[in-house]
Amino acid sequence: MAAKVFETADIRNISLAGHGFCGKTSLGEAILFNAGATTRFGNTEAGTSTFDYEPEEQKRGGSIASSFVWVEYKGKKLNIIDTPGDQNFLYDSFNAMDGSDCAVIMVSCPDGVEVQTERFWNRAVQKGIPRVIFINKMDRDRANWKKCMEDIEETFGVKPLMLQVPIGAEQNFEGVYDLVHQKAYAWPHDDSGTMSEIDAPAEIADDVETARETLIEDIASTDDDLLEQYMETFELDPNDMMRAFAKAFSAGDVVPVLFGASGHNMGVQPLMDLIAEYAPAPTALAPLDAEDEDGNPLQIERAPGTFVGRVIRTFIDEFSGQVNIVRVYAGEAPEDGMAYNGRTEDNERLGTLHIQRGKERDAIDRGVCGDIISVAKLKDTRTNDTLSETSAKRKLPGVVYPQPMMSYAIQPASRGDEDRIKTAVERLLIEDPTLSITYDAISNAMVLNGMGSSHLEAAIDKMARKFKVQVNTALPAVPYRETIAKAIQGVEGKHKKQTGGAGQFGVCFIHVEPTERDEGFEFVDKIAQGRIPRQYIPSVEKGVVERMKSGALAGYPVVDIRVILYDGKYHPVDSKDVAYQMAGSKGLKAAMEKAGMTMLEPYYAMEIQIPSESMGDIMGDVTSRRGRVLGMDPKGKHTIIKAVCPLAEIQRYAPDLRSMTGGKGSFTMEFAGYEPVPHNLVDGIRQASPFSDNDDDD
Repeated sequence: MAAKVFETADIRNISLAGHGFCGKTSLGEAILFNAGATTRFGNTEAGTSTFDYEPEEQKRGGSIASSFVWVEYKGKKLNIIDTPGDQNFLYDSFNAMDGSDCAVIMVSCPDGVEVQTERFWNRAVQKGIPRVIFINKMDRDRANWKKCMEDIEETFGVKPLMLQVPIGAEQNFEGVYDLVHQKAYAWPHDDSGTMSEIDAPAEIADDVETARETLIEDIASTDDDLLEQYMETFELDPNDMMRAFAKAFSAGDVVPVLFGASGHNMGVQPLMDLIAEYAPAPTALAPLDAEDEDGNPLQIERAPGTFVGRVIRTFIDEFSGQVNIVRVYAGEAPEDGMAYNGRTEDNERLGTLHIQRGKERDAIDRGVCGDIISVAKLKDTRTNDTLSETSAKRKLPGVVYPQPMMSYAIQPASRGDEDRIKTAVERLLIEDPTLSITYDAISNAMVLNGMGSSHLEAAIDKMARKFKVQVNTALPAVPYRETIAKAIQGVEGKHKKQTGGAGQFGVCFIHVEPTERDEGFEFVDKIAQGRIPRQYIPSVEKGVVERMKSGALAGYPVVDIRVILYDGKYHPVDSKDVAYQMAGSKGLKAAMEKAGMTMLEPYYAMEIQIPSESMGDIMGDVTSRRGRVLGMDPKGKHTIIKAVCPLAEIQRYAPDLRSMTGGKGSFTMEFAGYEPVPHNLVDGIRQASPFSDNDDDD
């Protein structure tokens, strides 16, 4: 029997977003339990979570991928999206968050606004997603809600709208006072979520009076008529006030704040009520920017009509194969209907439609406007893809993924897995677009690139569990390069070989000089008077290029040189293509030996965002890694350090930075160019070089 299909006006799409381990998943579990969708309060570490159902999540005690769960509450369908808060999985979170119409920004009261929470906030603002702040962990040590509110105002640059005043804190946290309805509620610390009305304690009276006056003023200021009424009476009818609140909330003009302790199911029902009653319906937000099939810009109204959806997550299910989670932004996705994929420019047939509750799925008859549905076994559709009606081909902008932050060279642990590893990696990349694969020519290994050690280790664990492929891992080889140390003039390259019949003869004379760094290779032909026949000049260049694959210092490729061919010798019978290739190769080899070689290493430009109090430690660490600090840019509570560092020193920077900043630091990096290796390190690189010296030029 198909699951109930809710109308668009009764759907609420909510993302839970915040720094890692701030209580997002426990909040989602409490919503499920309170709505009657589960019979027990799920827990990730105990393996009973509906959201964190993957073994890799249970192993690390936190989310590594967005999870989608629906519940019915007070006649509304709540689509709850639980997003990972670890920076390793941030862009999976952004994809999923883009499918929501309201973001619950979770802030741990003892910890204040952490760096990933700020990034989620900025993403929601950028995408025009209304926000509600849930200050969590009110029952923990160091929970100071006033200090936390100050932190929120300073970091987010807004004045949040308190709908409640907490009753107690730390182990004495008891409940909240509802400023709208002027009632106090309490919950026991037994996870039951049983809410009871109590008398408001006298000690919060001053806070209540101040907060309620501020609440009324702030809501009144969003509506001219309401403000006029308030100025006359200094009071507002609760119904009028909440109508104005709903409008301002949907527009993002006010940011309500609630308090609770999701780990003990305290304060969760008021949040559920707020979502069901006041969170925007899927049609309430602004139109979406898009393109037609010719790349022309247009806007898509969030309304019934022409079907447009975007894939916000893809995963591999062991029974159903590839499953795509699709947010339906406009129109309706009919079962067994055809849809156009804007990336592949091909059609896909949508089979049976489902809605997700963690790893469980329920079939539905229709995918209505505003809903979040899942579709299995599409032939070539993945995260970020737009699906639309074949008669009105559309393309929505997707998430732009950053450059990888860390890499592992991977090789199959078993000899028979060489072919299977390729298939396993391909399927990993379908699930997670922030992973990528390259090839390390030095170690002859595949290189798995990701956002950090946790990201790569989770992928490798998943490869072993889901795809039955075990791999050995190592840091990839650093791609060192070599160049000549100085210009060298008049070098002879000579190849002469007599084998009894026709021999081989070729002679070239070359000048070799270094070019500017990262300028590359240049071959200059200055042969005059036919000293070498024209048809053999490309042969000399080919031999030079072949020799550049192996430098004279440690066998690494040679770069940034200019070779000038100015003279040569020729034999009418024995001169041929191969002879001049060998002459060019021998000439460059002799030039490298005479000029001497310089070892080069790759440097990367970095932007490191850290808490300002960590600035001294991080700058010192950058220097210890042979890096150079180029500048600093204060940004609220954080500082962005701009630096360049050698790749050899930052291959494990992602986990190192996380350790140095307590998980609060993040960074981006991009290739900046090659620079000389310090002389004291060259011998070590030579000894560790994987290249064997081959002097056989014949």
